[in-house]
Amino acid sequence: MTTAINGAGRPFAGFSDFWRQVRNATARLLCLDYDGTLAPFAIEPMHAHPLPGIADLLRDMAAGGTTEVAILSGRPAEEVAALLGNPRLTIVGSHGFEWWPVDGDKRTLRPTPVQQRGLDTIRDALQRCQSGQKVEVKVASFALHTRGMEPAAAAAMERETVARWGSWALLHDLEWRMFNGGVEVRCIGRNKGDALLDLLDLQPRDVLAVYIGDDETDEDAFVALRGRGIGIRVGHAGAPTAAQAHLADCTAVAGFLHTWLQVTGTP
Repeated sequence: MTTAINGAGRPFAGFSDFWRQVRNATARLLCLDYDGTLAPFAIEPMHAHPLPGIADLLRDMAAGGTTEVAILSGRPAEEVAALLGNPRLTIVGSHGFEWWPVDGDKRTLRPTPVQQRGLDTIRDALQRCQSGQKVEVKVASFALHTRGMEPAAAAAMERETVARWGSWALLHDLEWRMFNGGVEVRCIGRNKGDALLDLLDLQPRDVLAVYIGDDETDEDAFVALRGRGIGIRVGHAGAPTAAQAHLADCTAVAGFLHTWLQVTGTP
């Protein structure tokens, strides 16, 4: 069971010393998902803008030098950067297949030839048969978007797609993952949990690490962080999760970031 974090930053049951830990930490790493965490969902992906003030909070936090901040998203890294106004943050895109450090060029891990053949075959078939539905192509995956459809029809389309192509995907080292507003087929071998562990390896051993995300794909990061930090799930408190605490919505995340800045003494 997760524990709710008060949006105003006051201590909460089970984590009464959370903000004390944040205040006293000698090193801090704060990683966040984008969609559903920093920005409400939108039918058109590039219309999913962060809530007012969030981009400024992230910039202030990064500029203060007391917290290392990174965004881990299933989106391409360039989309995240554009939506946040090109902040000086590390951005991990495409579920860990893209790595864009603060000072450096973006690095991209490519699918294997077998994985690429599988992606191409399924993508081409879906683009032919799912007329009118958006198929978003990424570096190591593609997503069939159903947001905006009637919920029952969207769920039926997602189930049918996975049932039809599930075996083919497995034969090509691919997996299907549901997300809020669609279904995605992606390469096995890299996820947000792996990316988070890579970020942790760059930090001091005593770093206080926190990861905030809202979706099923963020569970990989929550699992990876167990015993090494604190996972916070955004959304309904009753949803099964490996996170230890939760925030209600994007507005609560904004309040959390504001409190983090206050607690850490960031100007």
